[in-house]
Amino acid sequence: MKAKDFFKLFFMFVGVYDVLLGGSFALFYKDIYARFNIALPNHPGYILVPALFIIAGGVGEFLIANNLLRNIDLAIVRLLMKLSFTSAVFYSYFRFGVPTIFVLISIASIIGVIVNVLFICWANTENLKA
Repeated sequence: MKAKDFFKLFFMFVGVYDVLLGGSFALFYKDIYARFNIALPNHPGYILVPALFIIAGGVGEFLIANNLLRNIDLAIVRLLMKLSFTSAVFYSYFRFGVPTIFVLISIASIIGVIVNVLFICWANTENLKA
């Protein structure tokens, strides 16, 4: 598989993952929190705002997949979002403890960070050829 095809498929997959993840939390947060024995926050906005941000990020992944070489800047923003999320979760995990589900989601984000870095290097090289 060519690098271009791999990255296009990767960003499409992550877009679907993010939309489904964010949508699941937005629509079913009470069930998800109950399933993992997580206390609900005192206001649903604490769950809905990040869930909708995740959906918006998924749309960003679709935009990257749609035009890989034009959307490197968007890939950098998504990389920073994933780094922010994983940093906050792992800091909180070691400092205060967080539910395992968030650690698992963070591990998936770390994989995304690695592939994003590889993509940015590849895309910059391809753009220099043009």
